[in-house]
Amino acid sequence: PSIHVARYWAMVEWFDETCGELLGELERRGLADDTVVAFVTDNGWIQSNDSPRYAPRSKQSPHDGGLRTPIILRWPGKIRPGRVEHPVSSLDLYPTLLRCAGIEPPPGHHGIDLRDPAAVSRRRSVAGACFLHDVPDLEHPERGLRWRWMVKDGWKVIVPDAVNEPLEQPQLYRIGHDPMEQRNLASREPRRLRSMVRDLDSWWAGPSR
Repeated sequence: PSIHVARYWAMVEWFDETCGELLGELERRGLADDTVVAFVTDNGWIQSNDSPRYAPRSKQSPHDGGLRTPIILRWPGKIRPGRVEHPVSSLDLYPTLLRCAGIEPPPGHHGIDLRDPAAVSRRRSVAGACFLHDVPDLEHPERGLRWRWMVKDGWKVIVPDAVNEPLEQPQLYRIGHDPMEQRNLASREPRRLRSMVRDLDSWWAGPSR
């Protein structure tokens, strides 16, 4: 569609080739079966057609174009190839990789072992927050809060921060049917909106509430 998209595709292809070279080298050295490879990215990206920057509703946004990222694990003979459809989080890599190394995670961690189908199937929701790109206060990170969000049972709620996003309103999407988040159902589903906001507030408050 444009030179900017072409360059982005070229970078994706280059990176894909580089990953292939790395995995091939593990195979060549006979290390593949003893090596856990974990792939994760820091944010989603939708390439702008008109500039070298990211498009709206991707990086630095609470929409899935910025939040959804690939999480891939590879351990030949130990992790069966497959695709997980339940909500997972990059926080899950912490207990997963510790247990791959035979180490039990300390109490209080918030992730699950992604190799455990029962634990994955029990996961009903994931939640997170988006902050200002330049942190205004390292001692009080909540002062940089822009949005909180939660995905639960095929729905997604986005709640703006009243201070940093005063013009925004809560958003509610049936994310399983509307993955591009084009139909905000907040006004049509007030009870569901209130319920999900309560769940999100509970997550945000943490166990010390």
